Amino acid sequence: MNAERLSQLIDAWRDDDLSETQAEALNQILRESEEARRTFSAESRLHGLLHCAAAEDAVERVSDIPAATLQSGSRTLRSRPWPVWLMVVSAIAAGLVVAVGIQWWHGASATKSIATLTSSENAAWESELPTTPGSELTPGLLSLRTGVATVRFHSGAEVIVEAPAQLELVSSMRGKLLSGAAVIDVPDSAIGFVIETPDGYAVDYGTRFAVRVDQQEKQSNFEIIEGEIAVHHPGSGNEVRLTGQGKSATVSDKSLVVVDPEQEDDVTKPSTNVIRIGTGGRTGSAMRRDQKRHKFIARELLSVKHTESGKWDHRSFFAFDVSSVDLNQVAAARLRLNLVPSTRGLASRLPTVNRFGIYGLTNRDKDDWKYGGTWDESPGPEDGVLLGTFEVPRSQQRGTFGIQNDHLLDFLKANHDRPVTFILVRETTQIEGVGAGLTHVFASDSHPEYVGPMLEFTLP
Repeated sequence: MNAERLSQLIDAWRDDDLSETQAEALNQILRESEEARRTFSAESRLHGLLHCAAAEDAVERVSDIPAATLQSGSRTLRSRPWPVWLMVVSAIAAGLVVAVGIQWWHGASATKSIATLTSSENAAWESELPTTPGSELTPGLLSLRTGVATVRFHSGAEVIVEAPAQLELVSSMRGKLLSGAAVIDVPDSAIGFVIETPDGYAVDYGTRFAVRVDQQEKQSNFEIIEGEIAVHHPGSGNEVRLTGQGKSATVSDKSLVVVDPEQEDDVTKPSTNVIRIGTGGRTGSAMRRDQKRHKFIARELLSVKHTESGKWDHRSFFAFDVSSVDLNQVAAARLRLNLVPSTRGLASRLPTVNRFGIYGLTNRDKDDWKYGGTWDESPGPEDGVLLGTFEVPRSQQRGTFGIQNDHLLDFLKANHDRPVTFILVRETTQIEGVGAGLTHVFASDSHPEYVGPMLEFTLP
């Protein structure tokens, strides 16, 4: 910013001596420099040109001036002789062309349509924006709970979003994927389109690429389908260019790692530092309903429910054999569960957020539990210790959840000489109202589509 030039232009504006060429120059400086806009605002306050009855509504868009100050300024101006009043109004008009015009333009751009929702395939939404195909979309957040949707930005960039996902629409040339996966197709008209994630961002140079945001791992993956993109890591300021099908980059808060599939085959891969163990089919659920054994119990599901009366409660349990793992060499342990869609009950009868607890069984009298046992025969929270909790929004019926903490690892070390049983319960209950609350279900090892409970051990 040329401070001397800016000062000259502001002086000309204040003296009502701003030519059309000078107005264009000032307008350009104010558009490009935040410091210049602050300077202009300060000058405006200093000379009282923001207080005019004829333009009070417009002036309020320039700076946040208290109403009392505006009223006081208006009275001062109205008390001056008519020629002075006219001079001030003229000066304000010139200033509003430069400054307020810019503010109005920005305000209008914030509310005008920047994209169109072109398709919605078996989609379920929780969104502040319209979700009917063909709807015009302003800046805001799209939350896709199920299905696939396509958003075409007015620049020409097309984003196909896969649920569950959240896409923030920023401008016709910018979007932010907060969670989930998307494929971005950018024609020549939209070269330079930016897709952000919580971890980094990519600038497109005419291409098709995929983005996936892993909230659990706190990282984002950018993969080229065709063309070229530049991936940026804001934390370090690093940038990499990706060209060629299959090349990808993973961005986290600490690193930017590039993967070339052609080079991967020539490099000896390091041994994995993660060990994963399943239950081997050792899972079960129990329901409190007249002590009947199999009512609403399915082998492929782990059912969880909590009601005030307790009559319709469900709880589930599962066991792991960890004897093959040297737990003294383990740095961290994580228990993962996959939530799957449920048709049992109404989600609207639940709190907005539901909390689940995972207990470790310590009562050895319950070690020999069997699938299909009654409520009293099966292990419950009173038979163990709380190892951790996690939360699930009532609007979400898919996703990976679980716990990872020192309590879990310590419990596994203390009980490694026998199969380790975990008990899963929902701690929050349903809200009052007509209709049964939703029964949450997680996949067991018998589920045909989803992976059952999994223990992950991270080695140093």
